[in-house]
Amino acid sequence: HWEDCSYRIGEHICNIELTANNGKVWSLYENYGRPIIIDLSAEWCSVCSISAPFAEEFMQRWAVHDLLWVTILMENDQGNDPTATDLAEWEAAHNVENSVILAGSRDLIDASALNGFPLTSWPTFVILTDDLLIFHGVGGWSEQLLEQKLTEMLIIQ
Repeated sequence: HWEDCSYRIGEHICNIELTANNGKVWSLYENYGRPIIIDLSAEWCSVCSISAPFAEEFMQRWAVHDLLWVTILMENDQGNDPTATDLAEWEAAHNVENSVILAGSRDLIDASALNGFPLTSWPTFVILTDDLLIFHGVGGWSEQLLEQKLTEMLIIQ
């Protein structure tokens, strides 16, 4: 637990506690020790749906590093906070088995990156080191760029 935290690259991320697709509260800090990709998506976003199936693939590809993929649905199809039904539909539509799906909201967004994610495009990916430092942020979907950044973080450093 860090007193000084933010959503800025190079700093420790603040803890996030949200309801998961299994109905339980999920805490980011309980996953200390694992590299994590946080996928900030919206149910209505077509590019988010295109990138969603890669969650399981990336976790398999980087299993030796115990990579965890966490999708935070920020909005449902109507632009509202996602419900348990929305999470279940996302899980079924994208064949989610091992990754985590969380119910978020626009309250998690902050342009200054002090009190929330500086989200500027859908989807946005935040890459965390195993000690929960923000390594990189990627706006939009690029499998190659995400793979490159994971390689830099997990292999090169």
